[in-house]
Amino acid sequence: MKPIVTGELLLPMMKITSNKNKVSHIARHLYRVLTLAFVLTPLYLALTTSCADQGIGPSGGPKDSIPPVIIGCVPANLQTQFSGKEIQITFDEFVVADNLTEKLIISPPLGKKPTIKIKGKSLLVKMEEDLIPDRTYSFDFTDGIKDYNESNKLTNLRLIFSTGTQIDSLRASGYIYDAKTLEPVSKTLAVLYSDDNDSLFRNLHPDFIAITDEKGFFLFDNLPSGEYTLYGIKDDDKNLFFSNATELIAFSDSMIKPSVHFVEKIDTIITETDTTISRGYSKFSPENLKLLLFQDDFYSQYLMSFKRETNDKCLLIFSEPVTDSVKIDLVGIDSIYDWKEVEFSQKKDSILMWITDSMVAKKDTLFFKVTYSASDSTGNLSLFTDTLKMLYSKPVKEQSKQGKEKPGSNTGNFFKFSNNLITSGFDLNNKVMIEAPSPIEHLTSGLFNMKEFVNDSTSTPVTYEIKPIEGTTRKYHLDFQLKENTKYELSIDTAVIKSITGMPNAGFSTKFTTQKKEYYGTFILSITGVEKSGIIRLIKNNKEESLVKEVQYNPSMKSVVFDYLKPEKYLVQFIDDLNGNGDWDTGLLSEKRQPEPVYYLQKELAVKSNWELKENWEIVGGSIQGKAFAKPSGDSKKTGKQ
Repeated sequence: MKPIVTGELLLPMMKITSNKNKVSHIARHLYRVLTLAFVLTPLYLALTTSCADQGIGPSGGPKDSIPPVIIGCVPANLQTQFSGKEIQITFDEFVVADNLTEKLIISPPLGKKPTIKIKGKSLLVKMEEDLIPDRTYSFDFTDGIKDYNESNKLTNLRLIFSTGTQIDSLRASGYIYDAKTLEPVSKTLAVLYSDDNDSLFRNLHPDFIAITDEKGFFLFDNLPSGEYTLYGIKDDDKNLFFSNATELIAFSDSMIKPSVHFVEKIDTIITETDTTISRGYSKFSPENLKLLLFQDDFYSQYLMSFKRETNDKCLLIFSEPVTDSVKIDLVGIDSIYDWKEVEFSQKKDSILMWITDSMVAKKDTLFFKVTYSASDSTGNLSLFTDTLKMLYSKPVKEQSKQGKEKPGSNTGNFFKFSNNLITSGFDLNNKVMIEAPSPIEHLTSGLFNMKEFVNDSTSTPVTYEIKPIEGTTRKYHLDFQLKENTKYELSIDTAVIKSITGMPNAGFSTKFTTQKKEYYGTFILSITGVEKSGIIRLIKNNKEESLVKEVQYNPSMKSVVFDYLKPEKYLVQFIDDLNGNGDWDTGLLSEKRQPEPVYYLQKELAVKSNWELKENWEIVGGSIQGKAFAKPSGDSKKTGKQ
C-alpha cells in the first residue's frame, strides 16, 4: 500500500499484523477511511492504536518492512495558537534519528538549530528561541526517522502548525536547473524574502525555505499573502544564506505574489467503494517557476595555493584568472636576467614557473614576491603582494619490484617527449601532439621525422609545420593533412633538442595508423528562426557533456556540417551569446544578470558509421527569447521544433 495523501501531509503507512500473520479485513477498511492525516482526534487515536497494538506475529515470519506509525503528536497537525517551544511525536515502536539535525527543514527557519532527542518511543524537538507570532510553521522531517530494529525509514513526514489563529494556505512552486546543462539540481534550497534587497540574501536568514527533490522541484506551501523575492542556493556551509562566493545561486527576475482561485470543472471520480462528482478545484499560483543555478561572476582574486614540485618547477593557483601583468620576483637574491620561464593554464587561473638559472634551482629554500591585481574591500582593483616561501626536498627514488629505478619524464641525463599517438585508429580529427616535461630552447620542423608508409617496406617523408600551443614553449603540434587508413612513423634522434636547463632529449620512434574514413558519420544541422549570432556546440551525451565541436553561428548560415564524427550519441546546444564574446557566460547577482540562455535540440543524435544525418531546428519566435528548460533524454522521441 502507498501512503495516502490527505490535506497537507503524506500519512505514513500503518503496521497491521495478527498472530497468524494475516491482515484483518476490518483493519484495512478502517485504514482506507482515514481522511484526516495527522490530526490526532480521539477517533484517529483509537483507530491507530487498535491497528498498531494487535499481536506480533510468531518468530520466523515475514521481515518487518513497514516504517514507524505515529500514535500521538504535540502540537497536533494543523493546530493553531501554538505557544510552546517543544514538539513531541510518539510512535508505535522505538525509533532512531538518522542525521535528522541536517535533514530537518524548518520554514520559516529558526535562528538556532533545535535540539533533537529520542526518549523512549518519542521524538523530541526543542526550540532554542521563541517562535514568530501569527506565523504558520512547517517541520519537514524528510527521511530522517527510522525504526530501531529494521531501519525502515519514515518518509514524507511533515508537521504544520500556527502560532496565530489561522493556517496560512498559499503556495508557490517551481524547479531549479543547472544554468549550463539544464539538468535538474536536487538538495538545493529555494528561499523567499519579503523584501526586494539582494543584501538580505547575503546576510540574513530567509523568511521561508524549501528544498528540491531529485527532479529539481520545490514547493512552498502555507505561505501568507504578500510579495516575495525568490532565490536558489546550493548551501554548502548550511547557514541558509549566500555567504560563500563558491556557492551556486539562482534568482528570479521579479518578485512573486502567491494567490489562489477556484476553477470550476465538473468531473466524475469512481473509486472502489463510491462515485463522487467534483465541482472544481483550487488552483495555486505561481507554479512551474524556473530558476537557473550558476556560479556568481563577481571578481574575488586571491592566491589559493602554491608549491615547489621539483627543484626547478613551481606551481601557483589563483581563485580567478590572472593577467599577464602578474609579477614574480626573487627575494634575497640579486636580480638575475631571465631567471624564469612562465606558462599560464588554459583558463589563466594557474601558473607553472620553471627556474632557468641552475644556481637558483639548487637552493633548497627560495622566497618569491608575487604581485597581482585583486579587489579591495570597496570592490576596486588594487595591487596585492604575497611573499611565498618555497621549499624543496629531493625525493627518494622509487624502486620497481626488480629493484630498478622506475622510468619517469626524465631518464638519467635525458628528458622524454610524450605524445597523443595510439597504435591503430588514430582519430582524423586529432592533430599529432608532442609535449616536453619542461620548456625547451628551440624547436624547428626538421628535427622530428615524419614518414608515411606506402607499404610495409616503403615510406616517404611527410612535410609538416611545427606550431607551438599558445602560451607555452613545451607543447607543440605537427600541422599536416592526415590520410585515412594510413600508417605513419614519428621519430626523433637523441640529443638534438635541449631543455632550458640544458638537458638533452631522449630519442624515440612511434608507429601509428589512422582511422578509416567510412568509420565516421556526418551530421548536418539547419537552424531557422534565429536573428542573432550564437554558439552551436556538439557534445557527447554523457555526464560530463564532453565538447566535440563548436561553431560560431550567424543567421546568414544556411546549415552547419559536423563531419568525421565517431559513431556515438550526441546532443546539440545553442548558446545565446548575448555579449558576443564567443563563450557561455555565467550570471551576476549584483547586476541582476542571468546566465546566458542555453537551448538543447530536443532529440538525441545517434550517429552511425558511413551515414549522413540531417536535422532541422526551428526556434520559434524569430529570436532567442526566454529560456528552454528541457534536456532530451536517451529515448527522446520529440521533434527538433522548439
